[in-house]
Amino acid sequence: MTESRTDLPARARARFDERQSFVALTARGEPDWHDTVMDTIRGHPVLRHVDSGELRDSLLEISDAQALELAGLISVGSLLYGPHPSLRVPNAERDIGLREVLGGVGDSARFFTNHGHAEDGAEADFLASSYHANVLAGLTIDICLIGVSDEKVLVLWRFEDE
Repeated sequence: MTESRTDLPARARARFDERQSFVALTARGEPDWHDTVMDTIRGHPVLRHVDSGELRDSLLEISDAQALELAGLISVGSLLYGPHPSLRVPNAERDIGLREVLGGVGDSARFFTNHGHAEDGAEADFLASSYHANVLAGLTIDICLIGVSDEKVLVLWRFEDE
């Protein structure tokens, strides 16, 4: 862990399987948040293959509600076999935990992803069983959700081998 990394609540961290995901809430150390993201993922065995130029070119902004849906996908389900069916069913405990994760970045956060359905704007369905993504982690299928405020950067990333 870097010195600039801040802690997520244990309940929030427990929602993500570290074998297939990366979760970090970091102080924004650079004026350009893309650089903070790259500094945050540097050294991770899968995410070290992410190219900063591709990261910059592959992300689209999404709404807070869409970020919550996407955080659910990153925490539960499979990029290969589709989202877990439980994500279509309301679950207060899960949603509180995911809101806690997203809220860690701050009230003024903006959210970005490489998930292809972000191209659909307000109509995007991040729980669709078929989708495309701008793969960033090399030979691995990956979906990221990045939250950005003036003070912090949240990085949620799920990755699976084909």
